[in-house]
Amino acid sequence: MPSSPTPKTRRFRLGLRGQLLLVFGLVFGLATLAAGGYQYRSLGRLLARADDDRLRLRASQLLARVSLDPEPTLLLPDQTGETMRLVFEEPGQPVRELFRSARWPAGDTAGLPRPGNPGHKLKHGRVVAVARLAAPPGPGADYAEPTGRLTLWLAHPAAPLEKALARVRRTLALGLLGSAALAGALALLVAGVVLRPLRRMAAQARRIQQATDIAPLPVPNTGDEVQELAETLNQLLARLRGQATAQANFLAAAAHELRTPLATLQTGLDVSGRDPSLPPATRAALAGHDAELARLGRLVDDFLLVGRLGNGAELPVNRRPVALDELLLALADRELPRFRAAGRTLTIALPDDAPTAALTAATDADQLTTLLLNLLDNARKHARPGTGVALRLQAAATAHGPVISIENELAAPLGEHLAQLTTAWYQADPLAPGTGLGLWIAGRLAHGLGLKLEFREEQERLVVTVGL
Repeated sequence: MPSSPTPKTRRFRLGLRGQLLLVFGLVFGLATLAAGGYQYRSLGRLLARADDDRLRLRASQLLARVSLDPEPTLLLPDQTGETMRLVFEEPGQPVRELFRSARWPAGDTAGLPRPGNPGHKLKHGRVVAVARLAAPPGPGADYAEPTGRLTLWLAHPAAPLEKALARVRRTLALGLLGSAALAGALALLVAGVVLRPLRRMAAQARRIQQATDIAPLPVPNTGDEVQELAETLNQLLARLRGQATAQANFLAAAAHELRTPLATLQTGLDVSGRDPSLPPATRAALAGHDAELARLGRLVDDFLLVGRLGNGAELPVNRRPVALDELLLALADRELPRFRAAGRTLTIALPDDAPTAALTAATDADQLTTLLLNLLDNARKHARPGTGVALRLQAAATAHGPVISIENELAAPLGEHLAQLTTAWYQADPLAPGTGLGLWIAGRLAHGLGLKLEFREEQERLVVTVGL
């Protein structure tokens, strides 16, 4: 059995579907952010300009109602939150501040806008400036020729504008979320369309693992790299199919040619070993050679079976009622010497009081024997040192047939090797004896007989069940 698997560092890898989703998300997100940012700035400028125009109109109305005859007559703002500053500028005279609201910020006024300029955003809100010519107040003023200028700064809170901008931001945020959802839906749709040929090829590749023949992959008529990939893979599969056929033919031919000389050698050794005049040492050596020839004969039979199965041929099934308890007892008697030679025990468990019908199944006795021999041979070779193998038969239940199970303790956990045990030429432990064909033959025979063959790993034990 395999040594303990080395822990692998799992790295996060984004699949093609995830990559498409990421690309669509980035493209739509960046496009929406760029368009939304531009729209937000444009709308912000438009709203600020409209707010300034309304405030400037209000300031002009207030300034038109200001009179300096003979003393300044001021009309205070009548709207909540408005503040005002009014000054009079006369050539050659210092600037006279006529009015300042109590909440108007004190300090340097250099940052205030000049009349005719766009409004400014100050701490206390938006502010605009308007001006008109006026005569100086006081006695002797010449009202026909104004010599001074009135400048009025009017400010109101920026909260209404900020609320309007907040509504715009919420609308743009909803648009961004909608774009992200649309990007995800489009990515899934495009991924489904793009990956559909690849999924068909993957499904066919998975079927090839258990199929008797290497069927070509479906080729999509898309005229792109996916079609080129499918055609290239089909060329590779055709080459593999040809090599597999040649290998199976070679195995079948070689095994067929070897059977006759092996049978002749084994017969000769049997006859020679019965000669009473042979010394005991020679007789023991001939017995050892006879055992090796028998093992070689079984290997040749396996190769012949592999050749027949590898060509896709279905073995003829001779179904007849088989007493499974008797078959297992005969099988245990046949395999017990090999288990003893390997230093292992073989335990067989049969139902005590089960009726004969519950222990009988209609199947091919020869093929079932070959299947169980391969399973027992695998358990004998790969069980943990110093442990035995258990062969059990469970009687047929009401809705199920009888079940044969083979259990052995594992030298190391199988892990990912468990799903590949019935793959041809696969060995979980490359250093272990065997060719990697025994369980593959068992799987093919089970498929041909219509049996349910399962491999499970339970509490450091390998449990193989054959359901009839």
